[in-house]
Amino acid sequence: MNNPKVSEEISVKDLQNLQQEVKDLRMEVSRLQMENCDLENSLLTAIEHGDLIEAELLELNKRLKNEIIERKMAQATLQSILEIVYRDKSDLEIMLTTTTEHGDAIEYEQYNRAVETMRQSEEQFRAIAESTSMAMLVSRLSDGAISYANTSAGLMMQKEPQDLIQQPVTELYYLKSEWERLQQYFLENQRVRDYEIRLQRPNQSPLWVLASLHLLWLNGEQVLLSTFYDITLLKKTEIALRKSEKKLKEQANLLEQRVEERTHALQKAKEAAEAASLSKAAFLANMSHELRTPLNAILGFAQLMLYDQELNEQHQNDLQTICNSGNHLLTMINDILEMSKLDAGSVLLREKECYLYDIIDMARDMLALKAEEKELFFDFRIHPDVPPYICIDEGKLRQILINLISNAIKFTKAGHIYVRVFPEGSTKPLEQGSETYFNLCFEVEDTGVGVSEAELLTLFQPFVQTDSGRRSQEGTGLGLSISYNYVRLMGGQMSVTSKLGEGSTFKFNIPIKSLDLFSIDSSTKSPNRVIGVEGGMSYRILIAEDIRLNRQLLTRILSPLGFEVREVNNGQEAITVWESWLPDLIWMDVKMPILSGNEAAMSIREIEANKKIPESQKVRIIALTASLVDTREEDLYQLGFDGFVAKPFTEDKIFEEMAKHLDLHYLYSNSK
Repeated sequence: MNNPKVSEEISVKDLQNLQQEVKDLRMEVSRLQMENCDLENSLLTAIEHGDLIEAELLELNKRLKNEIIERKMAQATLQSILEIVYRDKSDLEIMLTTTTEHGDAIEYEQYNRAVETMRQSEEQFRAIAESTSMAMLVSRLSDGAISYANTSAGLMMQKEPQDLIQQPVTELYYLKSEWERLQQYFLENQRVRDYEIRLQRPNQSPLWVLASLHLLWLNGEQVLLSTFYDITLLKKTEIALRKSEKKLKEQANLLEQRVEERTHALQKAKEAAEAASLSKAAFLANMSHELRTPLNAILGFAQLMLYDQELNEQHQNDLQTICNSGNHLLTMINDILEMSKLDAGSVLLREKECYLYDIIDMARDMLALKAEEKELFFDFRIHPDVPPYICIDEGKLRQILINLISNAIKFTKAGHIYVRVFPEGSTKPLEQGSETYFNLCFEVEDTGVGVSEAELLTLFQPFVQTDSGRRSQEGTGLGLSISYNYVRLMGGQMSVTSKLGEGSTFKFNIPIKSLDLFSIDSSTKSPNRVIGVEGGMSYRILIAEDIRLNRQLLTRILSPLGFEVREVNNGQEAITVWESWLPDLIWMDVKMPILSGNEAAMSIREIEANKKIPESQKVRIIALTASLVDTREEDLYQLGFDGFVAKPFTEDKIFEEMAKHLDLHYLYSNSK
């Protein structure tokens, strides 16, 4: 897989620009996410609009129920009228039939009774018709003219009832074609009930009704009884609901389209951010390798030369300056790389048993001279209840203390620096053994320039410096951010109180586990320099490294202790020498020409497996790498490595790793 191409010129400014690009892309992603939320809110509004439509439908349903009741009452009224008409028709037919059968002329009395009956029926018909809210019209079949209209018909058609008399009933309909369809339906079924159709008001506006048609005999003449029930309001509501539904669907479709567009834009922005992150990772990996490789030689040989007793004091001081400057540069590189790891969430805790006072003493010893040069009162105050032995990530705790104390000294011209260590609250015993967890608090107080309230808000952000920090022209602005994230990673919290011109107090607490004094392996600590190996045994060490200075440095470290050392400059030579010489341990650089260290390690393990070499007799392979960004411990172990050491390395780290894998015990001098 090809690595992304990056510029050979490496600077913190390049990285800051890259960081800014990633930040801008993330802001774009956040903006698109906010727009996405706005669209979702719009969709929710549309849904609420749908809920309103549903409420309107419920109200419409309620109206329909009420109108159904009214229609049933009107139909009952119509039924009563029809019964009267049919009854009178039946009585008349019986009378006519009886008269015909007997051949007798209708007597005057019988005639009057029949006329009276018809009059009463008509009065009853009119009384019922006038009492109903349903419009009723009676029209002649012969010419279609209206012969009767009740009051409700006049109100519906916005005319006086008598003005409707003699008007053709067909003129009441909104469209002639609709009347023709109704007429056809009536001829086919001999009756019509609840037929939706439109009538026409005098102002030409349509009126939606439910029409019912019946054939009747009135006054000896067959007529058409038309009843109409006004449903205009319901129809308008129905049409409005349909329009609202259509509009809602259009709005929903538009929202879906916009959401899809924003999602696509969000995806593109995300891909751009990921590409920028990959570029940043490639940049950091390249910078790590390119800077660590020469630093390894500079610091390593300077350290070896410091042990030369023939050098005068001036040369010793010059070498110490080289070491200090190199370590300062290395710290800046490590800060940038560590910030990248924290940003990616790939930083792991490496907790181990340690002596807390050693960590504190080391931080004090490293920084006491700087405080003394500025004539600051520098004091550590440790509470008597603080346990000496704890289980913690020693390196990260030391780095946090050094970062905070260094800042305090840097920004304090006069006064004091106090470092306090004390337990917070009561301890909480565990159920197993005598181990105890509790919060351990650290405070670093200074009488420096202080921090303004506005700057406190961004104090723990990466690459952000206060005004005084920018004026000092020191550092990268990462120390506080890294410390803050380390504390959070360890399960604690960090805070700061400050007053401009008076000073600041940084405080953090972390949960720790105190240990029994007798459970600590004292053999892991020694303040003296390694001068040999106990037992006088000889070990074969193969160094596979393509850079000559690094090979020479390792040889200079190991040869004086009695180790047999051979050097090769690529992975293929490493395999060849291993097969013929059978070394006990191989220091294998990961990146080499011809055959890389990764490939060489896998080949050696494959050969060992084919030869069925027992685990105890297999060669120990330790990786050397200057690329910490793209190197993971788990990957190295899977490739066949037993451990790894990052460049630039110290002789203490080399000896520690060899002791672990070869079970070595060293001889020490009285002093370094």
